[in-house]
Amino acid sequence: MNICSMKTSAAVVAVIMMGWMMGCAPKPFKPDLTHTYNRIQPKAITVDGYQLVYTVTGNGPPIILLHGFGAQGWMWEYQQEALAKHFTVYTLDLLGHGYSDRPHIAYTPDLFIDSVKGFMTELEMTRATLIGNSLGAGVAMGIALNYPHLTDKLVLIGGFPQGVSEKAALMAYRVFLRFEPVFLLRIGFHLSGKGLLRSTLEKLVVDKSLITDDVIERAYKFRKLAGSAHALFSSRNNIRRWEEHYAPRIPEITTPTLVVWGTEDPLFPIPVGEELHQQIPNSKFRGIKGAGHLTMWEKPEETNAAILEFLLGKSK
Repeated sequence: MNICSMKTSAAVVAVIMMGWMMGCAPKPFKPDLTHTYNRIQPKAITVDGYQLVYTVTGNGPPIILLHGFGAQGWMWEYQQEALAKHFTVYTLDLLGHGYSDRPHIAYTPDLFIDSVKGFMTELEMTRATLIGNSLGAGVAMGIALNYPHLTDKLVLIGGFPQGVSEKAALMAYRVFLRFEPVFLLRIGFHLSGKGLLRSTLEKLVVDKSLITDDVIERAYKFRKLAGSAHALFSSRNNIRRWEEHYAPRIPEITTPTLVVWGTEDPLFPIPVGEELHQQIPNSKFRGIKGAGHLTMWEKPEETNAAILEFLLGKSK
């Protein structure tokens, strides 16, 4: 097999593994917001002309939970109740994700950062603790760099490192981020299904039994939402802007920071997390034994304990 054929084959593998996040020929779909979460009624707010969907629970200083690339706010379902005992917890679907709007615009780091800033402004938050997973961690770092006066503390779970595509250990993810021409990846619209979605999610966790039929149904329904493919590809194409404008500035973060990492993270292995910890002055590091990339979802008790110890200054 020649090099060109190998690259094409790798692209097909990437399409199959990543296709669940992309959707296929989506039709306009208006979600029933009452079923976004089982316990908390979602709300919607308009920021810069676009609707952001979120939930809020608890009382106390504000925390904003920011999910990862291609994910949704329900990934924080095991943190909401624990954190709400001490804080007001906002769980946000980022623009282009979950039930938030998916406008046909460029999904740049600045777009995500400024939309979260606008979310805070609309809700009259002067400061907040930002807790992010993967892409959400990158958004949190971006806000801390651009608007340090808005950030109380940061908790970064599984990302976002410098050299995202180079440090991603899963081959399909690396190919998805690097492969050109992009139109070949759109074949994934027609190849992806629930079986491939299950396979992809199982690769991100250690305990495969967590990926139940209910989890698959929750994640799969977002493929029906119009604009999902554009949001995904545009986000992918603009990761270079993170590398150019934000990754080199990570050592400038002054916000108190906790870096949390699964010891078995298959996407960004734990040395990547330790490196991020070393780059952020005076940050703290906590490895969560036996967890993969979705640390907060796979090992919620251990993750919640680490977060509360950091935020409250004592073990809980």
